[in-house]
Amino acid sequence: MNKVASEVVAGVLNEFHLAIKKHDIEQAKTFFERAKSLFTEMEENQNVLAYFSLLEERYRMMLYDARGERLPRQSYFNASQIKSIEQTDDMIDYYFYFFEAMHEAYNKNFERAISLYKVAEKKLVKIPDDIEAAEFYFKVSWLYMSLRQNAVSLNYAKDAMNIYKMYDGYKKKLAISQVVMGTNYMQMQRFKDAEKYFAESIEISKEIGDPFLEAMLHHNISILYSNSDRSQDCILAVQHALSNPEWRESSYYINSLYMLVREFFKIGETEAALYYYQKGQEELEKNGNKHYEKKINIIYELYCRENVGSIKDDIHSLDEMNDLDGVYDLSLLISSYYEDKGDYKKALEFVKIAMKAENKMRSLGSEGL
Repeated sequence: MNKVASEVVAGVLNEFHLAIKKHDIEQAKTFFERAKSLFTEMEENQNVLAYFSLLEERYRMMLYDARGERLPRQSYFNASQIKSIEQTDDMIDYYFYFFEAMHEAYNKNFERAISLYKVAEKKLVKIPDDIEAAEFYFKVSWLYMSLRQNAVSLNYAKDAMNIYKMYDGYKKKLAISQVVMGTNYMQMQRFKDAEKYFAESIEISKEIGDPFLEAMLHHNISILYSNSDRSQDCILAVQHALSNPEWRESSYYINSLYMLVREFFKIGETEAALYYYQKGQEELEKNGNKHYEKKINIIYELYCRENVGSIKDDIHSLDEMNDLDGVYDLSLLISSYYEDKGDYKKALEFVKIAMKAENKMRSLGSEGL
């Protein structure tokens, strides 16, 4: 069963927060029940759970003020807990902007996400908690990695890693931070440095005994292999990920099918590519994914039909969905395809599309946080 993204739940919690602030009891009750129902299906995220716990305290306090409902015995909100109240309010205030930024980033509203992260970083100063800081640095590093602003992303990722290394119980977070490091180096064409970070993250997943994380990391390293023209290594890494049943049931399944379609077409194994293309169509029919629907269609139209009009339409759709990294990556692949065929006019046309997407990514929040 596909998990609900924590960013989606965080968006509901922020609606819950606003209803509490407005003392809108009926709306608050609606969002409270909706949030509770989503937690059973949400991907693991302790910060979202902590935010919910703090908001639930505020919700109970609102019901006490407005309806005379009794407070829990251990409530923060009593006269002897003034310091706790202040700390709780600071944390809620920080979480609101942090999760609003996460939600905007999830929806690829990057400019808005960067603005909100800037506000959250100012609020973070009042939260004397290293792990909270590490979580913030990690999320910001992921956003800037997605925009190929590698220097900014690497700085935040290193800060997150340094904190996670200091504390027991955060090896999984350390491993995922190393993926950000590796992806940045991959984007910078420093493939050996990138592979080192990916390989270290996989070793951590084995050490902590997390098969799903290991599957995810093998999928991630497959992207490196694809970008460094190691198609066979890419295919083996994806197949390793797909050997995990939980991975095949997750929303990431389509990502791996896309990689196999792409790499088998690249090396001329059309029969295998079409087999996984059909698997991808079945998955899209079942669970849907607009971004990967366009991406798989672009690969199919390129290698099976050379339908430039359809390819351009799908590239334009990705651009409209703000999937700028997808536009950049696929435009370069298409350009390389036409260059190999000696069609330099089409190759140049798609290089220009890639450059436009890259410039747009680099211009977003270019002053940094």
